[in-house]
Amino acid sequence: MKLKRWLTVPLVAVIAAVVVAVVTPGTAQAATYDGADPIATGCANTAITAKASNIYNEGVTVIGQIQLRYSTACRTVWARILAYDTPYQATGGVTRDTDLYTFYCHNPTWSSSLGAYSCFTKMLNDRNVTSYAYGYAAQYYGGTVFYNDTPSY
Repeated sequence: MKLKRWLTVPLVAVIAAVVVAVVTPGTAQAATYDGADPIATGCANTAITAKASNIYNEGVTVIGQIQLRYSTACRTVWARILAYDTPYQATGGVTRDTDLYTFYCHNPTWSSSLGAYSCFTKMLNDRNVTSYAYGYAAQYYGGTVFYNDTPSY
């Protein structure tokens, strides 16, 4: 009888640990923000630019910037693309490295506070994972497309 009790106690402890590990939300809270708007959720209120890369025209003139935005409160990321001049249209994206889940934005609108045409993507959970942003600035009327991305964060 004592042998059975000795085996039962560790077995129950192992099962309880597994249940706690499976039921514990971990990234579930942040995952609820996947696909959400950073402004509407308030996540943008604690945003920092975690990584940024300039987009160059022929490697010389800065025509835009791609930013990987990070919310310290929500633990989420999104991309913001800036195009500094009207001859360029911009498209941006954010991709989570672990599963390559991606959101895009395009058709930027003028932002007087940023001094540029801008658009931003929906958010991705970034808790315990990394993501990167990328952007394109294209000349209107069939011109050249310029690209850059950020390091992962």
